Amino acid sequence: MGRKSQEAEMTAAVKEYLEAAQREQTDVCQLDVKSVAAALGISRTSIYKYGLDKPIREAQQQQVAEGSEKPRRLSHMLADLRQELKQTEIRNKALLTRLNLVEANAARLGIDPEELYQPLVKPVRVLSHVGRSKKFV
Repeated sequence: MGRKSQEAEMTAAVKEYLEAAQREQTDVCQLDVKSVAAALGISRTSIYKYGLDKPIREAQQQQVAEGSEKPRRLSHMLADLRQELKQTEIRNKALLTRLNLVEANAARLGIDPEELYQPLVKPVRVLSHVGRSKKFV
């Protein structure tokens, strides 16, 4: 008996996923080619190759029409990204404050603050330990 065609396997997997996903809310389970491909672990090009993008689009429209919430739009994504940007700015300011404190303490102790930013010199390793079998007491 021969092997099943990949098209049949993918079609069955996509249909199962679409049936389960239509019952979920849009935020939980988005129905677009990219998210379906990621959820099933298959390539987006394979979905387009076998014409499975049309059932996905239809399922998405049906999911929206049945009254489930609209998918997260760019405004929600922008708000999340702005919040994340604010948090990283606060974190960066805290790090800059800490670096300024380190430089001030170095200057107070008589250390040139510019020396703090020089790379560390590699240790000298010219002493060979090859052939030493005796332990020193």
